[in-house]
Amino acid sequence: MLCADDKPELREALANQFSNEDFDVDTAEDGKIALEKIIAGNYDIVLLDVMMPNMDGLTVLHEMKRADKHPFVIMLSGVNEVAIAEECVRMGAKDFISKPYDPEELLHIVIKVLGS
Repeated sequence: MLCADDKPELREALANQFSNEDFDVDTAEDGKIALEKIIAGNYDIVLLDVMMPNMDGLTVLHEMKRADKHPFVIMLSGVNEVAIAEECVRMGAKDFISKPYDPEELLHIVIKVLGS
């Protein structure tokens, strides 16, 4: 699993939460680093912030497809706009979660997505 978010406290919270659930967790602090890790690695699932420096989450989604990388993606955003959520899903994200998020809800969504 890759957790990509520009806020260190959120990255750490996600990494701790999913490490405690026995996930192998890697992190990225911006979109460019996230994309480099996705291309170089083999992640089953990516938690991807929409708004990040150097490359936003939608661009990361687009570039993943161009690189023929297809992990499951759950988008996270502090901006709760239907148009952004729809665009994320149209581009291949499995779900869109508004921040602040409920950790239990996010865990259930990750498990559901991985089981699909």
